[in-house]
Amino acid sequence: MKDKTQALADETLKTAVKKAEQQLGRKGRVLLRASGTEPLIRVMVEGEDEHQVSSLAKELATLVTC
Repeated sequence: MKDKTQALADETLKTAVKKAEQQLGRKGRVLLRASGTEPLIRVMVEGEDEHQVSSLAKELATLVTC
């Protein structure tokens, strides 16, 4: 994985987050946060449709680990 700060600043990831937020609309949210104690980035997606939330979270997690 890239440096946490560098990974969060990645334009591809930022674009994917915006796309996910648009898909969820006002009925959900996306949060990516660098861990303060571990070398990882936490990915959280909330929404009403479990399948959509799971799919978006997996997509974002894949981009973070690339």
